[in-house]
Amino acid sequence: MTAPGSQAGTQPARSTLPEELRAAADFIETSGHRDGVIVTCRAGHISISVWEPYKDAAARQAVVTRLAGLIGGAVRQENRPKYPEAGLRADGTIGGLRAEVYTPLAVRRTGPRSEAGRPLAEAPDGQVAAVRGHLPGGWRWVTELDPAPSPAPVAAEAPALAARDCPPLTSEALLAAARTKPAAGQPAREGTRAAVPRLSHRGS
Repeated sequence: MTAPGSQAGTQPARSTLPEELRAAADFIETSGHRDGVIVTCRAGHISISVWEPYKDAAARQAVVTRLAGLIGGAVRQENRPKYPEAGLRADGTIGGLRAEVYTPLAVRRTGPRSEAGRPLAEAPDGQVAAVRGHLPGGWRWVTELDPAPSPAPVAAEAPALAARDCPPLTSEALLAAARTKPAAGQPAREGTRAAVPRLSHRGS
């Protein structure tokens, strides 16, 4: 079996489909990444798409980085300017054939879910902002590999205003209310003893 390093060489380009498929199969077999990848061959070009693990972008990034080293390429982020789509891509050669490795990345948005809100993009100076329409020149999409943006600070809730006919209760008002005697016919305040009339007993 040929080692991956020799597959990513400068051999004469193969033009027949069976040879392209054989070169791609040998490369995948020796690279150690048999699962979670899709390989397509066309016109002297081999494309390897990394799809697994689907919900672990960091793990897919590690696979792309390893395969990029085997084909002699460098990993970079690819951005579609007309749509909020991005991915990691590396270009190189496999057995003298042009080859690329790619994995898609979800673009972060302003909403709580990946499908909600406007897409986020990063300016050349590092400023992150929501984008409406096309991606500006020199910008890149903010992807799931980037840290989640910090939520906007929540303003402290304003205290409720007292009703106009209910003045605010202060310590002086409470003391004054405690010293006020109850009006006739009203029950005594809690903590006070009501006067009990004395009854006399007469002998029969």
